[in-house]
Amino acid sequence: MEEKRIRRKKALGLVVLIILVGIGALKIGKALPTIGALDTPANTNISMYYISHAAEDTHASNIVTAVLADYRGFDTLFETCVLFLSGIAAMVILSDKKKVPQRKHEEYLEYHRQSTFGSTLMDGAFRIVVPVILIYAVYVLFHGEVSLGGGFQAGALMACAYLLDRIIPSFEGIKRKAKVETGLIAAAAGTLFYVLTGLIPMFNGGRFLEFDKLPFHGDTLADLHASGILMVEIGVTVCVAGVIITILEVALERTDFDD
Repeated sequence: MEEKRIRRKKALGLVVLIILVGIGALKIGKALPTIGALDTPANTNISMYYISHAAEDTHASNIVTAVLADYRGFDTLFETCVLFLSGIAAMVILSDKKKVPQRKHEEYLEYHRQSTFGSTLMDGAFRIVVPVILIYAVYVLFHGEVSLGGGFQAGALMACAYLLDRIIPSFEGIKRKAKVETGLIAAAAGTLFYVLTGLIPMFNGGRFLEFDKLPFHGDTLADLHASGILMVEIGVTVCVAGVIITILEVALERTDFDD
């Protein structure tokens, strides 16, 4: 009886929180410019400035990277923080649901020796795919500074590789898993690394996320910008991968997928 009352209080509190957030979102939405309006700053002078001055201001070889990691560095930082908060929210929301009881040791070993995709050949093929996905994720991460790609895509690919490794038995017949706390710590570390990337120039006489003031040895300003953007992408990658792994593990701990 006491447990039901606690559940009702939590549900009521969640409903109240959703209503308050919804009211706040509606008020903020009314103050924002209309999507697609021609008189908004993004459709007048700002876009042309980005296109005309991106190479000179940011020394980045890719306009998309220049906008996301330099001109709108704060926006990307807060997007990373929102992702980190989503991982925490998943833990808080699902913590009310009980975990699935663990199997006995013999049942556990027998279950995890079974083929995931119906055949040993398929399992072996997917196990080969895992390192390929990781290599491609690293390529996307390092290639994001000079072309399309970057931290968000690389983090999702790394989490995808972990998911395959998580559901496919190892050669010893055991499925490896990471703790929920490990994923959340990784997400926090990635977010912190992004923040530190912005703070380091401030100790060298610059402003937040001013890559020109990074205390690194580079031949040109373009080298410093490339280093700063790469640090940003690394932080985003670690955060995205950690959040996805956290949500995955929180769900798997409380769901029985035997069927």
